[in-house]
Amino acid sequence: MSNKFTYQVLRDTVTDSVIKITGAFDGTGQEANSARVQANTLFGALDANGVPLRTSLSVSNTALSYYDLQLTGLKYYVNFPTQNVGGVEIFFSGNGASYATQYANSATIFHLQGQGEFGLGEQLPSIINNSGNGLTANIGNGDIGVATSGATANCAYTVIFTFRKNNAMYQRGQFNDPAAFNYGPYSIKP
Repeated sequence: MSNKFTYQVLRDTVTDSVIKITGAFDGTGQEANSARVQANTLFGALDANGVPLRTSLSVSNTALSYYDLQLTGLKYYVNFPTQNVGGVEIFFSGNGASYATQYANSATIFHLQGQGEFGLGEQLPSIINNSGNGLTANIGNGDIGVATSGATANCAYTVIFTFRKNNAMYQRGQFNDPAAFNYGPYSIKP
């Protein structure tokens, strides 16, 4: 047996995404993944020319350098034995060519242990990406990473994220039906 990780998109619309990730450990090591949720793979991600990235309309087929996802909700179940010191860390990845530099420039969102939730009906603000230690050059591409510590055999976790997409980086329907999208108060007027 080896460590097993899953990724499942539960909902992916023009405004938000709900994603479930899991990890099950056999005692052979920890998880260190700076791109567990890849922001440019979600529905409506725009390319460098402002066209949906994964369609035939995309001319450049080049991802933007940064995609803004805001964490609006989180539900988690972490089963790490209480005698271990450790848990699951989720973070906004920072810029870098390797995991070590991406992690060094990252911004921790939460350290998780046990079970709980954030934002779901609590009227709390969204958590925005603040990776890069305040340096724009070190801000990552918008991906969400996961790092574990203290995971031994039979440890496991499940995390369900709810993200809001910034419409400057994700299309809201303007390419599917431009006339309807620009109808009413948002219509283009001469």
